[in-house]
Amino acid sequence: MEKTFDLTIFGATGFTGKFILTEVLKTADRAFPNAPLRVAIAGRSRERLEALVASLPTGSKIQPTILIADVKDEASMRAMCRASKTLIAAAGPFRFLGEAAVAACVEEKCHYVDITGEPEFFEGMALKYHDKAKENQVAIVHVCGFDSIPADMGVLFTKQQLEKNHSALPSSIEMFFKIHTGNAGFAGHYATYESAVHGFGSAGLLRQLRRTANRPQIPKIGYGLAVNPKPHWVHKVAAYTVPFFFADPSVIRLSQQLVIQDKDLNSVQSPPVQFSAYICIPSFKALAMTIFASTVFGLFAKYESGRKFLLKHPRLFTMGIFSHEGPTDQQLAETSFSETFFAEGYSKALQEQHPNEGELRKIKPDVSIVTSVSGPEPGYVATPKMVVQACFTLLLEKDKVPNGVLTPSLAFAQTDLIKRLEEQGIVFSTVQQATK
Repeated sequence: MEKTFDLTIFGATGFTGKFILTEVLKTADRAFPNAPLRVAIAGRSRERLEALVASLPTGSKIQPTILIADVKDEASMRAMCRASKTLIAAAGPFRFLGEAAVAACVEEKCHYVDITGEPEFFEGMALKYHDKAKENQVAIVHVCGFDSIPADMGVLFTKQQLEKNHSALPSSIEMFFKIHTGNAGFAGHYATYESAVHGFGSAGLLRQLRRTANRPQIPKIGYGLAVNPKPHWVHKVAAYTVPFFFADPSVIRLSQQLVIQDKDLNSVQSPPVQFSAYICIPSFKALAMTIFASTVFGLFAKYESGRKFLLKHPRLFTMGIFSHEGPTDQQLAETSFSETFFAEGYSKALQEQHPNEGELRKIKPDVSIVTSVSGPEPGYVATPKMVVQACFTLLLEKDKVPNGVLTPSLAFAQTDLIKRLEEQGIVFSTVQQATK
């Protein structure tokens, strides 16, 4: 059936949804020079959608069409997806609002990307809808914002540098995340905070989901990667570090498990690597404040009454970082991020000397490389760029994207997504060439 719209943004009137629409309008002409992109914006409030359209700059080649869709009304969700080639889902928290869009996309054969960072949601959708999405030839691609394109595509990029440029077998990757701020500091919007509160509070449900999924163990290639779960100083990044407690490790794990579990994905990924991730904190004072705040946050998030209290006082529990107002323009302009990947692997010569995989586990890797992914403010500047370019890639290169419920590295491994991201200021680079 002919689709009416190339791209629909569901949740366009939300804080991040507005940035996504702006990014679509800003970049569509370059990506689609031959004909204007047919864009719709969707949500449950016609009044808010009309106000959003009225606020757009005049003279744009793209005039978004308004669609009314409500997650509580399956028919409206199905109609939205039936009319759309691709859907950008920006309505969260996804654990409460996300499944209706996924289900409608699978049934109506509409490709999908989202900006979730909630492991319980995206792992649950993979378990429930992967086979049906494959059957219907639909690509459902989760975590296409800051969670977790830089990490997931960064690991893929790093593995490719070792394999293609240095003929090395990747063994382990350590990721170190840094946020860089200006005089105005860093801030986030309440919607992001709300998802985090519910995410921390559902850790038990996530463990139960993983037991149900019973996904395969990821084999270790080579020498074991030492993981330090305690706060500590790391000289090579000149910072204190704590384990990365957001979605990225879950995404990397799922990427590698799906490759093992689904033979149709074997061609888009190389063998798995051991992976660990850390958040960099610049000073001991900041480290102490982070430990205190995260401990209190974690204790409150365990209980329903505690979560209500957290949600009522976002500024109090985040030292003023999160609020209903969100970041200022100055904060958005001055903030940036970087993720540095320290990777090790085995040279071709060493592999030939020790063809038995068990032997490599006793031998330290002889090849190392350092790569980086960097970009502008992660939540509301980089995230819209990432999810929009992921959606454009689905429209332009769907023949290179497998079907199913996927992570970014599985969906876009054979596409030009990294090139598109670099054109938007999200840079993938080799910091230190391979050394032996």
